[in-house]
Amino acid sequence: MSGGGPTGVLIVTCEYPPFPGGIGSYAGAVARATADAGFAVRVIAPDYPDLPAIDDLPGTHRILRHHGVPPKRALAILKIISETPRDWPILAADIRTVLFLWATQAIHRRSYRAMIHGSEVSKFGGGGVMAAVVRRAYRGAEAICSNSQATLDIFTETLGTPAAARVTYLAVDPFWAQPAEGPFEHPALAALAPDQVIACAVGRIEPRKGHVETIRALALARDKWAVLLPLFVVAGRPEHPDHLARVIAEAEALGVPLLAAGRLSDQDLRRLYARARFHTLFAQALPGKIEGFGLVLLEAAAQGCPSIATALGGIPEVLGSAGTLVAPGDGVAFAEAIAEALAAERTPQSDRVMKQRTAEFSWERCARQTFPELTWP
Repeated sequence: MSGGGPTGVLIVTCEYPPFPGGIGSYAGAVARATADAGFAVRVIAPDYPDLPAIDDLPGTHRILRHHGVPPKRALAILKIISETPRDWPILAADIRTVLFLWATQAIHRRSYRAMIHGSEVSKFGGGGVMAAVVRRAYRGAEAICSNSQATLDIFTETLGTPAAARVTYLAVDPFWAQPAEGPFEHPALAALAPDQVIACAVGRIEPRKGHVETIRALALARDKWAVLLPLFVVAGRPEHPDHLARVIAEAEALGVPLLAAGRLSDQDLRRLYARARFHTLFAQALPGKIEGFGLVLLEAAAQGCPSIATALGGIPEVLGSAGTLVAPGDGVAFAEAIAEALAAERTPQSDRVMKQRTAEFSWERCARQTFPELTWP
């Protein structure tokens, strides 16, 4: 690091590790990549007392709530901002922190840049007072960073062309490419026979991820192409318990073998990707919901696992050669892709193709694009 530019950054976010998900992964990884390059990093983030603790970077202030900026913490946040050097860029990593920095700008008198994510920008077009406030807050940002071109296109169509914008593709930690050694920690996964064929879907259990539609496609693949179905392992945190019950009921009704594994450790997720014949993301186009990127696609690819996914939102930009794209809502094409994946074995050569796709994304590049004014080494 050299030159006379800023020596550090401030990141404000309502999602942060150890909480899983795209926003938290982005904020945490960009913070660490910036610190690894030799810059000072301050982070204002939520505390997660119910999740396993992680080693925070120096300068991390765990004073927010998950998806919330407590009013009683406002003065503490403003104090941190006032103590941050004037030339340090400030990143608001999610919609709630964008709103806070915009609403308090008359007090802190600092510019801020905003990171936009698919499901957030898909809400901008609504009516009402809150939607108008959100649009003003994003228009007030000095620059817009976007997790994909698809997300930026939605933003532009809804709000117009921002003063400055850049696509800052996400990435995955090298952890996901490391060998998936040892047995599963999850009892049901550990008990599986070595020759049990597995398919998986990883991520939050909610309608936009298309678990029900995937189960229907699996049943269709069996009925139309006479394939032997794999065990469909659904791993993730239920966002809506009623939806998880619907997923389980659909599998029972159609005779699709299902294991609802819940939230797995990262080590078990890595083992799951390494073991699975394929990973699925039958993303659905729902009002106010869109898959802006799809980190799970890169996680799976890092273990050589191909994905079958819908060409929706930012998914085509991410998946590339690491799997099969299907038109949104086309259950027959999805079922055919499943049948083809079950008929093909994973080989060292196919695994290499998947892993090569992952190597095209890096958190250092993402951090450089998020903070281009820093004098990067």
